Amino acid sequence: MIVIMNVYLVRHGAYALDMFSDRGPALSAYGREQARAVGDFFLREGFPVTQVITSTYLRAQETAACIQEQLGCCLEPIELMDFSPSGDETTMRSIIEGFSTEGLLVVGHMCSIGYLARALCVDAPTVFNTCTAVVLEGAPKAWRVKRIFHAL
Repeated sequence: MIVIMNVYLVRHGAYALDMFSDRGPALSAYGREQARAVGDFFLREGFPVTQVITSTYLRAQETAACIQEQLGCCLEPIELMDFSPSGDETTMRSIIEGFSTEGLLVVGHMCSIGYLARALCVDAPTVFNTCTAVVLEGAPKAWRVKRIFHAL
């Protein structure tokens, strides 16, 4: 039986250049606002989040947390180095296609999330501005772009 699911690919929000930790810069106030806008979009459109994957970078984790806050959920993200800025799209794709969940939120970075989007669906964009969200619907090897949202 093929499970139809939504995969939400999101690039992290804008970050503050003066707020570094050992896991990279934190989101700026504007970045948090962008992430909340993505959460509002998911809420408005009825896109449930039932599982979360982020890179190990602080800005991706904070983006996922802000999105979830808007949705009223608090799922513990799976933090994987594979979803870092230099992540390999083939590895990321195989990880994603191993899930069977209604709504998988994946928060990553400009290059890796764009390459992943194109690896999953030929019609997906490869350039993601901060807090761009691409909603893919389908199943492994049969994804289609359902919606694209650009935050603020």
